[in-house]
Amino acid sequence: MSLYQLILGNPFVYNHVRPFVVGGVDNSTAYRALDAGKDDVVLDVGCGTGDALNYLGDVARYEGFDTDPVAIDFATRAAKARGDHFHFQVGIVDEKAVETIAPTRVMLCGLLHHLSDDQALALLSSLARQKSVKRIATSDVVYLPGKHLSNAFAFFDRGKFVRRVDGYRRLVARAGLRVAEEKIVKSHPKNGRAEYLIFALEAGA
Repeated sequence: MSLYQLILGNPFVYNHVRPFVVGGVDNSTAYRALDAGKDDVVLDVGCGTGDALNYLGDVARYEGFDTDPVAIDFATRAAKARGDHFHFQVGIVDEKAVETIAPTRVMLCGLLHHLSDDQALALLSSLARQKSVKRIATSDVVYLPGKHLSNAFAFFDRGKFVRRVDGYRRLVARAGLRVAEEKIVKSHPKNGRAEYLIFALEAGA
C-alpha cells in the first residue's frame, strides 16, 4: 500500500480532513434520492466508513459492502448503536450477492467514478436485472463546464474514472436504467467547494 493510499484510507482523514479540504461534506441529498423507508432492504456498495449511519433512517435491513477492511471495521463498530439489522462486510458485490440480498434500494455513493465503464456497466446491469430493486441512488464527482475548482478536486480524486454528466448518463442508459431524478449539488450546501452529480435511477431506460 502506498503512503498516498495509507493516508487517504485512514478513517479519521476520510471523515474529518477530506471534508475540511472541500468545504464540508453533506450527503443528505443522495440519501433523500434513495427514498428508503422502514420496510426497505438497503444494499450499500462502497459503503466506506459507514456514512449511511449519519443519513439513513430505520430500515428493515441494511447490508454495506466495501473492499477496505479498515473502513469496514470502523463502520461495524459505529453500527452497534443502530441494531443488528445493520451489517457491514468486506467484499465485492456480484450478481449472486445481489440476488441473495434481494435489495429494494441500492446506494452507490461515491462509487461509479472508481469503476471503469466495463465494471460500472456490469454492476448497474446486474442491479437493473434484479426485480426487487425499486430505486438506485448515486453520487459522484463530475467534470462540469466552467467549474474550475470543482474540476480540480475531481482530477485529484482517488477515483480514476471521473466522467462528465453525459458519460454517467450513457452508462445508466446502457444498463437499462432510467434517470428519475438528476441534481448537481455542492459537497456542502453552505461552504462546499466540490460539486457532485446525484442520480435517482429506476428500471426501464
